[in-house]
Amino acid sequence: MHSISSKYRKPKGRLNKRKAACIRNLKKGKSSAYNVSSDNKCDEISTEAVPSTSDMSASDVNSESNEYHFINNSMWTSLLQNVPCSVCNQFSLNILTHNSYGFSTKMELVCEKCKKSYGHAFTSQREKPCRKFDITQNLYIYTSAFLAIGRGHAALETFSAILGTPCMDRKTFSKCLENLCNKNETAKVEMLRISREHVRQTNLYSHSDLGRNNVIDITVSYDGTWHKRGHTSLYGIGIVIDIMTSLVVDFEVLSKYCHECSMAAKDMGEASPEFQIWKSGHSEKCQKNFDGSSGSMEMHAAYILWNRSISDCAMRYTTVLCDGDAKTHQHLNEKKVYGDDVVIVKEECVNHVAKRLGTALRNKVKEWRSKGVTLGGRKQGSLTDATITKLQNFYRKAIVDNVFQRLRK
Repeated sequence: MHSISSKYRKPKGRLNKRKAACIRNLKKGKSSAYNVSSDNKCDEISTEAVPSTSDMSASDVNSESNEYHFINNSMWTSLLQNVPCSVCNQFSLNILTHNSYGFSTKMELVCEKCKKSYGHAFTSQREKPCRKFDITQNLYIYTSAFLAIGRGHAALETFSAILGTPCMDRKTFSKCLENLCNKNETAKVEMLRISREHVRQTNLYSHSDLGRNNVIDITVSYDGTWHKRGHTSLYGIGIVIDIMTSLVVDFEVLSKYCHECSMAAKDMGEASPEFQIWKSGHSEKCQKNFDGSSGSMEMHAAYILWNRSISDCAMRYTTVLCDGDAKTHQHLNEKKVYGDDVVIVKEECVNHVAKRLGTALRNKVKEWRSKGVTLGGRKQGSLTDATITKLQNFYRKAIVDNVFQRLRK
């Protein structure tokens, strides 16, 4: 128990607010109870009685009453201690567990005295068409749950080991991950289609001279982000957002790492012929699609998005709102993605302009402090952090008011 984190241990004393709320909801019939024991092996079994292993329809499997609880194996003895055997009339009935099929385990009701068997059943029902256990379908829930908290198969193994439940192997986890990616890809395509259609209708309404089949020019905001700071991230993403509707028009994810390639190279050897054969077949599904530096991911993603804007969206991003970094804008104009006649115009973000003023003043205060001159003291008129923030806000307000006055004229 010393090697296990304290958050997995059985709480002592008074229940916390979350568990007290669960108990109250349980009494109202709105939630289900979970009995977890860390001393003995736990199995995941259905709360409904399963008299036989007959096939169940999909509607029965997906019903709301089909729930699962963690129950300790020793609980069966206490439940059956007052039930006599029909043959020997002894109170010796017990549940025996046999071979397991993934998360589903075969269980048999047996009298320990006369060895009378009363039948067997699996801890989860089977779907009628494919004869798969319905708990197998919940593997996708396990996979997506651990991905949502930023963990993978290793964390799932640790979680299952602490609870004493079976765990899916690495290949099954990879298959579930691939299926989830395919489903998310379908949802992504549909969401982008709806978003682009709304952006087109909004821009066509503002420019009535354009036809529905024409390629329209829009103003977008573009920015990139990384998985972590320091320009050492293995993952980066570039996002194009329409200014008028604030909807995402397109995005591109760049990766310098593929987990399947890494694991295959470790298992087969990176220099082995088997790995080269496997990699040639895996190239279409490989997640690694970028080999440059992490800092250049934003420019590379922008070039991909601008290149396919006409073919995928029937739009041209001729005006782009960027932050202070001008590398992406210069890179797009150097590549001439829309030809020699079209120049992409850059608009400055007022918030970033004001932020640069505040950064410059704070750097100047630090510079003079190193020379022995204090600019940010307590005297009136000193460049304290609060004063710099006020100047930054006033500077932004002056720019916005001046722009609106020019527009009125």
